[in-house]
Amino acid sequence: MRFLPICCFAIPLLLQGQAAAPPAAATAVTPDTVVAVTGGIKLTAGEVQKLVASLPAQMRQNYDRDPRGFLSQYFMLKRIVAFAEEKKLQDRSPYKEGIELARMQVLWQAALEEQSREAVVSSEDEKKYYEERKGDYTQARVKLVYIPFAAGKAQTVDPSKKTMTEAEGLAKAETVVKEARGGKDFVALVKANSEDPISKEKDGDFGPVKRTDRLPDPIKNTIFQLKPGEVSEPIRQPNGYYVIRLMELVPQPFEEVQSAIHLELKNQRVKQWIETNAKATQLQVERADFFASPQK
Repeated sequence: MRFLPICCFAIPLLLQGQAAAPPAAATAVTPDTVVAVTGGIKLTAGEVQKLVASLPAQMRQNYDRDPRGFLSQYFMLKRIVAFAEEKKLQDRSPYKEGIELARMQVLWQAALEEQSREAVVSSEDEKKYYEERKGDYTQARVKLVYIPFAAGKAQTVDPSKKTMTEAEGLAKAETVVKEARGGKDFVALVKANSEDPISKEKDGDFGPVKRTDRLPDPIKNTIFQLKPGEVSEPIRQPNGYYVIRLMELVPQPFEEVQSAIHLELKNQRVKQWIETNAKATQLQVERADFFASPQK
């Protein structure tokens, strides 16, 4: 049994081919202004605004793309639902159980939102959380050398420049690491070896890196395992090797992360509330044979 949400409407509208009525003279629209008529029922601006405000994000996007089409389908749905109710389908199985399940899902989401609104997070809570996890809010300033390679055999992309094989790329990256650890100026190594044009123009600067940034794990994990001044081993990625030098670690100011901490603490409180309810309703099985998978 499957119930389709309004956002899944796929039934073509019969009225789409009709010519639109000429626009009326522009006047101020108030909540009581009739903006549409369907099935002889007048629809006011206030009623439309109230409906739109209640829509989930995806359905709101559908409305924004095509308000007329959305409302036409919405009221077609209401008409068909009225027919179903007239036939008392809501009292028949399996529709009755499906309606109750859908109701529970809506109220489940409403309860989570209400619990989140009621969760109290003080500024003291936020500051304490920040101080206890300051390391999680550290920015890393790094410089890097990027050495690309071609999968398989070396390919000549530019007649004046040959793309290395993976083995050649690794050998070059290892040489960069050895020279950097031996004291050679890292900026000079960037200029001589790096093929990343953006960072190369900035002497290898990649910009501040945060633990929450969406970077490949091998790169991000390596950065935060280094100590300031240290140079990484070559880090392999699908099309090249990175050699990274950590310049410094700087904690983000509390004010920059306060809103994220506030949301995190709210989410933690809601999660704890859910876990409390889960423990209170933990199922105790009396007849395991009833739940056993049927033998094939």
